[in-house]
Amino acid sequence: MQEQLPLSPAEFVKIRDGFIAFLKQPAGTPIELIIPQEVLGAMASAARLGRTRQRKLDFLRSISFLVASTGAVLGAVMNPSIIGVAMLLAGGGAFVWAHNRSKVRSEPEIDELIAEPNETLQRNLRALEDFKGLIANGDIICEERLPDGTVKPLSPKARAAFLADHGSLLVVSRDQSLWQCNPHRPIPMSALWVRLGGRVAPVFVTSRTLLDTADRELFSRRVEWFLSQADKAGSKANSFRAAVQIIVALRRPDLVGLTFEDKKERLAAEGLSNSRMEKLHAGIYPAFNNFLRSLPMHEFP
Repeated sequence: MQEQLPLSPAEFVKIRDGFIAFLKQPAGTPIELIIPQEVLGAMASAARLGRTRQRKLDFLRSISFLVASTGAVLGAVMNPSIIGVAMLLAGGGAFVWAHNRSKVRSEPEIDELIAEPNETLQRNLRALEDFKGLIANGDIICEERLPDGTVKPLSPKARAAFLADHGSLLVVSRDQSLWQCNPHRPIPMSALWVRLGGRVAPVFVTSRTLLDTADRELFSRRVEWFLSQADKAGSKANSFRAAVQIIVALRRPDLVGLTFEDKKERLAAEGLSNSRMEKLHAGIYPAFNNFLRSLPMHEFP
């Protein structure tokens, strides 16, 4: 795996390269192989439209505030004051409407970006959301490298931009004019570098990853690696260790060719938990997936 992912936990890499490493893809993989150009284009188009929409709402708020202020003055000095009150109510109503509309997200959801079913692309886009969230929370270190060579760690306020509308473009695009479409302020505007610390996208390594490993030798190496990591954690990894043993049982040679339901029936008769087997088969067993977050996954075979 080191040939595919030649990164140590201490290394900083450019943010887009960091995302590619987060997906356990070979170094130098073009972003277009992970998120197709038409989807990147749709994200950029939505960002530009969102910026235009935001400018229109800002203009409407300015005008409505002026109308409301003028109405308040006229209502105070004119008799009768009906014209001023009407202007105050109309301007105030328009201001509130524009203010509320400005809070509505304009970033497209994953299902809006994908025209037809594409499980791999959906997984990549979900991983992008995870990646942004880890940066925003400070779990993945991100810093800004200014043109003069100064290195500036991102403040919590700047990191929050990753979760704002069009924050995905901070990762997948190097066009900084698109970064400015992000309505959050402040936003980072210089080159961004991240240090993964051995993290990989959770959706790419689950119990299903182990169950679906076709190469028996690779499967054995992965099991051995997982168990060695569990041994280092001691009793804290008991549930994880038990989950790995269930996966090994589901892959037993005498069960090859059986449906999952048949395997489950056989193993349940031997005392294994139906609930655990079902969750591990679906890749959603918390004790397994949560322990993965503590492991140096850049070393995963």
